[in-house]
Amino acid sequence: MATALAHHDELAFVAHTTGPTNLVAHALCPDTAALYRYLTHGLGAVKAIRTMETAPVLRTLKALGTTPSAGVPGRRG
Repeated sequence: MATALAHHDELAFVAHTTGPTNLVAHALCPDTAALYRYLTHGLGAVKAIRTMETAPVLRTLKALGTTPSAGVPGRRG
């Protein structure tokens, strides 16, 4: 199941877990309408998914990513 979901363009992260769920996935959608479409038509079309819980991220305080090296002291770019 996780391998199949990993091919969904909307999902940035898919992993097997332990506990009350067996999968966790992080979807990136530009707005709530796109999220709704993905939940109802993308994930909703996957017959193996019997239940689903969502928790939208309302605000991101810190994210890991790359930064341009130009203009940063001590870095070549």
